[in-house]
Amino acid sequence: MEKGLLESERLHYNELRGMSEDSKCEQIEHSFLIQFIFDMMSLDGKCKLTKEEIAHLIDKKIIVSTLSEREQKEVLNLVSAYEFIKKLTIQRRRMSEELLKDIHEILFDGILQGGRYRNVNLQLSNSRHQPPDYVKVYDRMKKYFFDLERFRGTTVEKAAFAHAGLSKIHPFIEGNQRLARLIMNYYLLFDGYIALTIEETEKNEYMKSIDTFKEEKDLESLISFLIKKLLERYNDLIDVLESTYEV
Repeated sequence: MEKGLLESERLHYNELRGMSEDSKCEQIEHSFLIQFIFDMMSLDGKCKLTKEEIAHLIDKKIIVSTLSEREQKEVLNLVSAYEFIKKLTIQRRRMSEELLKDIHEILFDGILQGGRYRNVNLQLSNSRHQPPDYVKVYDRMKKYFFDLERFRGTTVEKAAFAHAGLSKIHPFIEGNQRLARLIMNYYLLFDGYIALTIEETEKNEYMKSIDTFKEEKDLESLISFLIKKLLERYNDLIDVLESTYEV
């Protein structure tokens, strides 16, 4: 039922978007980008930048001395990483291990050396499941991409698997969840869906669905969560675009 409704909403939105002025679509995308970056930073629970400061930084792209230099670099790197995955989908480039490493490198440009799998074991304090031993990461990532290439399911199911699978392996020392959400959105955008952002108020539900996959290999709760999020955002966007044509 929800899957059929999601496809109907997707087609309706795409039709409205095709009739809308470019400036309106650009405004929608810009507003989403600000919210997406703010949510990405907020989910870590450490960011001190306000949404207004993030919006100003995205627009001006100038690092100021009165705010955390690292956080400002993280914001700009997130923008670059998001624009990169959008470019990949436009170019119809298939996700690969090397591209994933490239995205991670973009996330940490000017901060630390990205794009290299961890060479230490990690203990996650906020999860009952612990990542595999670092010596297994290389093989686990090979299998991850093998499984992705042969995945049989809907776009949302594949996006959920891409996210949850990467979260479970935790291949890098830092930035794994941000990377996983970017990869999730890559698969949504690649098949003509809209990108999603996950707000801090949804963190518990979101993390619980990830943990369910880690512990039970069950994707259903994450899939349901993503479908709900997509339906909500499609509904909001349709309302915005339909209001454009009201007399």
